Amino acid sequence: LERGAGGAVLTLEDVTDLARAQRVLAWGEMARQVAHEIKNPLTPIRLGVQHLRRARHDDRVDFSRIFEQNVERILAEIDRLDEIARAFSRYGMSPAERADPVALDVAAVARDVVDLERLGADGIAWRVEAPPAPVLALAREDELREVLLNVMENARQAGAHAIEIAVADHTDRVEIVVRDDGHGVPADALERIFEPRFSTRTSGSGLGLAISRGMVEGWGGRLTAEPGPDGGTVMRISLATPRAR
Repeated sequence: LERGAGGAVLTLEDVTDLARAQRVLAWGEMARQVAHEIKNPLTPIRLGVQHLRRARHDDRVDFSRIFEQNVERILAEIDRLDEIARAFSRYGMSPAERADPVALDVAAVARDVVDLERLGADGIAWRVEAPPAPVLALAREDELREVLLNVMENARQAGAHAIEIAVADHTDRVEIVVRDDGHGVPADALERIFEPRFSTRTSGSGLGLAISRGMVEGWGGRLTAEPGPDGGTVMRISLATPRAR
């Protein structure tokens, strides 16, 4: 509204096209996120099938045990696919409507995810350092698995030959630290890797770490990255403990 000496001029702007374009972009972003999250359970399914193929080719005497073990894991990942589909249907829920994080043995979850990754025939040396007793922290189990798979798959795709996962229980927090000896990330890009669609690779959606950080922050935790002392990358997940409530 502009007022002048002789009257006023009212200007109206039609923003229908702008609003429509914003909705299209939002749906496009959602579609990319759905595609990315569906790919994560497909990785252990593929690894399980590869393990079965090798065991059958080698005529393993314990093939029945290997078969049952891998079928159980594959069915569990199919259940995860179903959960992901249902989770995205609840994507628009407000934070107040989401389930609270619960006390989990995060060391057990980390070991289980590494066991899945070890099924791959890629020559990576995996190492887990964690106390034998349960290490309790606040998280959501299915989301923690997603985060760890994202971080470990990034290390694998960065050409890592060795990946170490350390779980430490501090007084006021629990830390899960994933170290790799891969190509690493340039120092000026370390924070940008958490931006949607940013990637140091020529392939990939660039959404994995952005989604992972959102999940971790939703539990009241933090996900950060730093350069490794001898190359590679260090991903640090810091979680609240039940004691800190």
